[in-house]
Amino acid sequence: MMFRRWLTLLDKSCLLLAALLPVWWLGYRDLVAQPLLLGYFYLVTLASNIIGSQQSAAQASFWQWLEQTLLLAVLLLCTVLYLNSASVQQRFDALLAAGSVVSSLLLICRGWLSSQQQSADNPPTELTSPQPPWLIGYASQTGYAEQLARQTARQFNACGIACSLRSLNELNPAMLGQYSGALLVVSTYGEGEAPDNALQFQQQASGWQQALPQLPFAILALGDRSYQQFCGFGHWLHQWFCQRQARALQAVTELDSQRNSNGALQQWHQLLASITGQQPTDTTASTELILPEQTRWLPSKLISRYLANPGSQGAPCYVIKLAVEPDSQWQAGDIVAVQPQNSKCDVALWLTRHQLYGCQQVHYLGQPMPLCCALAKLALSGVTPPAQGEALEPWLARQPQLPLRHYSIASIPSEGQLTLLVRQASHADGTLGIGSGWLTSWLSEQQPFQLQLRRHSHFQLPADDRPLLFIANGTGIAGIRALLAERIARKQANNWLIFGERSQQTDFFFARDIQRWQQQGFIGRCQLVFSRDQAAKRYVQHCLAEQATAVRELVDAGGAIYVCGSLLGMGSAVHSVLTDILGSSPLNVLQQQGRYRRDLY
Repeated sequence: MMFRRWLTLLDKSCLLLAALLPVWWLGYRDLVAQPLLLGYFYLVTLASNIIGSQQSAAQASFWQWLEQTLLLAVLLLCTVLYLNSASVQQRFDALLAAGSVVSSLLLICRGWLSSQQQSADNPPTELTSPQPPWLIGYASQTGYAEQLARQTARQFNACGIACSLRSLNELNPAMLGQYSGALLVVSTYGEGEAPDNALQFQQQASGWQQALPQLPFAILALGDRSYQQFCGFGHWLHQWFCQRQARALQAVTELDSQRNSNGALQQWHQLLASITGQQPTDTTASTELILPEQTRWLPSKLISRYLANPGSQGAPCYVIKLAVEPDSQWQAGDIVAVQPQNSKCDVALWLTRHQLYGCQQVHYLGQPMPLCCALAKLALSGVTPPAQGEALEPWLARQPQLPLRHYSIASIPSEGQLTLLVRQASHADGTLGIGSGWLTSWLSEQQPFQLQLRRHSHFQLPADDRPLLFIANGTGIAGIRALLAERIARKQANNWLIFGERSQQTDFFFARDIQRWQQQGFIGRCQLVFSRDQAAKRYVQHCLAEQATAVRELVDAGGAIYVCGSLLGMGSAVHSVLTDILGSSPLNVLQQQGRYRRDLY
């Protein structure tokens, strides 16, 4: 719009007029027009803010026309008044009056513009109508399911259908009976578990006796096919609704969050179109659900890696530094997804076993490459060899790909590189796991590959300097290290760290960074727990239990708690201790407030 260019000038001119008009009036009290002009300016300024805050998006086209018409008319008025004034004093008065009119009109337009900008940045999640709203519920650990739920809510709003966007933890039995229907976008955490913002719902919902007769519902379930309980929580939720006599609009729509190869998003969009019965009326709203922006593939290469725990009793851990494009952006707490590849030895053995020539050119994933490079991206244990004379491209398209691997990012963008901490995983026969083996052993330095930066909105920092307690064990220190680096970059020093591993001599990851930040005063309290350094094994949960009073004081001061590390063992034990210290209900409240955040694997 035209007056976007005027905003800076507008702010300055309004402040200048507000200061000059009283001075001008005091200097020329004999002029009747001055107090009238003064009152007019302040009155219109007040009215313009009220009018501007009440403008709706539906009036956009009218205001675009009015803005241009009024500006041209006032400029013409200024010219006429100036040319028809007899003296310099009258000319100055005319320009002052015209200037106040211009500023007032622009203030009205500015108020509308601010409301439009806010509407664009924060699309409505609820729309009122005579009919009860639809529930758009979500359960999300990394933020992906929440993004898809928000897209669903925007599509409903664009079609003029009321909806209410809520996490599952916000629901109660009485609320569920007040909706016209329920559309739920839920992810599965680990092996069939509920995400944190649905954990309370799952724990309490089993005891709810209220029936939901004929409540229409549908579930878009996100999961990772590399887990046995693929979309486990989504299927549990579907069964829960059916047990309460709700009416399923369709079977559970399963979406592999690594890929949309099964067309799940298209199927979900077709369901939305059948419910709304029309295409969105807002031309700016997308009529198709899309994958989040962070799924874009970015070029990368290995800069360096080194063994971080030589001599450790545990499995080897490597610090891996990756190069990314200079404009690549992520936030502390985000994760990276990489597409691992099989070792060259495994690919060569497979080709030899099935008597195929690995150097022949094929097209795979839209790119020409040797057959051996295409096989490196496949889950070889599930690949069936092509039949005699079968074309290779159609055959390759049917074979299972290796699943993506996700890792916490240990660095922040200002450090200039993407740092990971990866522990090698081994099979029973001693061979390395695909993901960790590729990053820690098979990937060559400077070898190009692609990765995805995934936003992890539920594990990011607050903007203020509230006290934070960071709890980590093992390679979980990677995500915590990024959070600490960001807090230190902001000069926020109210940080408390509890970290546990096997031995301080061999397993104190990122020791130099942590000790330097302690010396600089950025980590006020740092408690290290190494389980093998004394006769009786101690873990972070034991240290946490001993600090019960300090934990309560931190929470009472408005602080937050971040936990990163293994789900089994540390994660569940820390949660149990926090429940003992704070109580189950207060801990649930902290979780809903975003003051208890977990990144467990």
